[in-house]
This record gives sequence, C-alpha cells and structure tokens, in this order.
Amino acid sequence: MIEMTVSLALTGAIILISAFDRLRYFRKYWTLKRTLEDSFDVSDVDLSGRTEYGNCFSHKWVIENMTRTKHGRIGGWFQRQMMYSTLITVIWFGILIGSFGLVFGIFLISAYMLAGGALLIFFFGALIAVGPGGPKYSEELLLALAVLNQDEYQKGDYAFLRIALKSVTLWTVLSFIIGGTFLVSAPYGTLLFDTLGGAVLVFGDALLWGPMFILFDVWPPIGILYISLMTPFIFVIIPLTFYIIYRRMRYG
Repeated sequence: MIEMTVSLALTGAIILISAFDRLRYFRKYWTLKRTLEDSFDVSDVDLSGRTEYGNCFSHKWVIENMTRTKHGRIGGWFQRQMMYSTLITVIWFGILIGSFGLVFGIFLISAYMLAGGALLIFFFGALIAVGPGGPKYSEELLLALAVLNQDEYQKGDYAFLRIALKSVTLWTVLSFIIGGTFLVSAPYGTLLFDTLGGAVLVFGDALLWGPMFILFDVWPPIGILYISLMTPFIFVIIPLTFYIIYRRMRYG
C-alpha cells in the first residue's frame, strides 16, 4: 500500500528534522561544558545523580520547575489510595490498564483498517519527535544554564549539566536511529507493519488475553485477577527491575 510507504518516509523525515533541530544547540552545550571544566576542578564531581549539589543554579531550577508540580484531584486521590490501600489499588489499576489495553488494541485494529496503519505511524512519529519529559526538562535546563554569566556558575552545575547532556544526547541518537529506520524501511512498509502487528497479537494472546479468557471460563474473578496482576507485572515491574539492575551495574 502506497500510504504505508509515504507515511513511513514522511514520519521518518519529521523525526530526523526534529533531531537535527535539537542537534543545533549541541555546540552551545559543549562550549558550556568546557567552560565549567576550565573554571572548576570537576574530577571529583559525582555524575551518578546520587549526590545532591544544593548550592547551585541548577538545583534551584530543578526545584522550581520539576519537583513542585502539583497533583490534580485524580492524582491526589490516587496517591492517597496507594498510601492506605496499596493492594486493592494495584488490583484496580491493573484492571483499568488491562481494559485500556483491550480498548487500545481495538483502536489500533480499527485505525489500521481505516487508514492502513498510516495514522498510527504518524502518531508514533509525533511522540518520538516531541520526546518524553526527561529529555525535554534536560534541554530546558541546558538552555537556562547557557544564558548565565560565568560568575553565576557553581561546581555543582557541572553534575547537572553532564546528566542533562547525556539525557538529551541519548534521545537525539535514538531519534536519528528511529527516523533513519523509518526512511530505510519505507519501501517495505506493509511487510514491516504486518510483522509488527502479528508479533503484538501473538504476545498479547500468549501472555495476556489468551490466559485471561481461559481462566475467565473457569471462574471470572480468576481471569480478572490474572489480567489485573499480569499487566502491571509485565509493563511496570519487569522494566523497573531491569532499570534497577542497570543502575546497579553502572553505578554500583
């Protein structure tokens, strides 16, 4: 289908343009990095993120822009429920996530039937181009640091700069990889999408919906309990475990 090829090529181009746009600030970031390295002895600065450097502009910026986010009514209610009824909240949260997964799966299938998958590709490309919150906050911090006078920098700013620069760099590299992959795979768009969709269906049927329906036939509450516990286990606990292992292997 020609729309798949066009959507992959166009989305890949958009992702690459966003990555190049982000890349144009890197000279300013590296200049700032060299400035701090020339101004301070940064050999003993902890770059793991575990040491808190409070007497610097970056720490104040993080406090003002990231940690003072106020939760809405739903967020506050959810936090209270997690505090006082953790198990029940996790079960209900799993049920909601599982139900959302089913609805989202139906949406994916419907969108694929209506637009041949082009709409989904554009949606995914938009998410990649915009980027998650971490790199966006990191980029804003780097831009804020870049406009300071040299006498306003402190040694602790170097730790924040390196961590933020790493976050932005990784996301930029990932954007280049995904954008390039989209462009290269554009001529094979239909085959790629069919393969990916089949893999998602096999995964969901093997670990989520298939066992849930089998258990549901035995006794409905067991099926509901299975999907409510299995969903957060696969999509939350397992990734978090791998992240913790990665952090320990990298930083000790």
